[in-house]
Amino acid sequence: MKNRKMVFASVIVVFLTGSFLYLCAVVAAESASVYITVDSNPTRIGDTFIANINVAGVEGLWGWTVDQMSWNPDVLKVTRVAKGQFLTSGGAADMFPAVFMDNAGGTFLSSPSQVLLERSSVSGGGVLARIYFEVIGEGSADITLNSVRLLDPTNAELPYAIDQIPRIAIPSGSSSSSSGSHGGAVIVVSTDKSSYLLGDLVSTFANVTFNGGGVAKCDVAFTLLYPNGTMAGSYVDTTNSSGLAGFTFRVPAPADLSVVFGEWSILASVDVSEVVITGTTTFTVESSLSIKSISIPSSIQRSDRVPINVTLEGEIPEGLVFTASISDSAQLPLGMSPVSLKAQTQGTTTITTVVLIPSWAFTGQAIAYVNILTAAPEKSGTPYCPQATLAFQIT
Repeated sequence: MKNRKMVFASVIVVFLTGSFLYLCAVVAAESASVYITVDSNPTRIGDTFIANINVAGVEGLWGWTVDQMSWNPDVLKVTRVAKGQFLTSGGAADMFPAVFMDNAGGTFLSSPSQVLLERSSVSGGGVLARIYFEVIGEGSADITLNSVRLLDPTNAELPYAIDQIPRIAIPSGSSSSSSGSHGGAVIVVSTDKSSYLLGDLVSTFANVTFNGGGVAKCDVAFTLLYPNGTMAGSYVDTTNSSGLAGFTFRVPAPADLSVVFGEWSILASVDVSEVVITGTTTFTVESSLSIKSISIPSSIQRSDRVPINVTLEGEIPEGLVFTASISDSAQLPLGMSPVSLKAQTQGTTTITTVVLIPSWAFTGQAIAYVNILTAAPEKSGTPYCPQATLAFQIT
């Protein structure tokens, strides 16, 4: 994993208005507006933020879909897509299929969408979806929303216009440090990299200064937190003549790996002249194995078997189990196919399996869920890397 020490200069959130959107822009003023807001300003590699897709002034909304959205894959990575609460604000149940991201290409392979399971609708405004981004490189990035469809209960498209295009300015700085201060006392906390793999050594530093000069012989308390917020450890080190303290630890590989992957936090506190100052920093732990791609026919009939081809990339330790599960448009589980994986040091591995579609399955969009577990499901296997999903049609 590369140690990235520069941060990107700017993130620009824009909309491209193709012919479809130009038609929407000329509707009456009472039509809905669609726009993006960002919940925080990222300042360095490793930062995360959420881009909210919002709607305002809509009348009788039953469903929506983002036909195409793209981003700069050299700068940003989508880690998760979650539904907003606007569509279900009227109390009806909904369907929000999982989304599979193509972070290498900077787009979605299966676009975010949501529909109500009842032929009811909502009006007004709110958040349709929340797109979770991580900053992974320097430069500038556009988050481009190319096309959206707003649907009424008859499946007819509602008109909308584009509004509010925010721009975020990102200053230069360290890739993995943050500071706390009080008066002339400052503590800056950092790690040697922004992301790590299982078993990697993590070097953590705290630099304590007063009016620009290093503060020696101060005891600094470090608290290490797992991604779920529970405490992983507590350490104390004394600053040297330059005001620098620190500790080193190795990323663990417990039985339940789901508690390890994600964003960790390090808190540091020190007493300088009877004033306590604190600082924090974060880093991510990633799996050395990833689900690179999923291939499924776009349409499968009921009572047929779904061929599922999955490409894995990276090291495969002994004992891992691959699972492929399918749910239909009513979110009913249709079946699962587990496969024991052979150990492999590096490179790519292709897995092929099949799942039978029952004759009673609901037609429409189905979702395949692909996971890598530390053991078979019946032996309480836990996730070894993030889940991947892909949508297809049952006819």
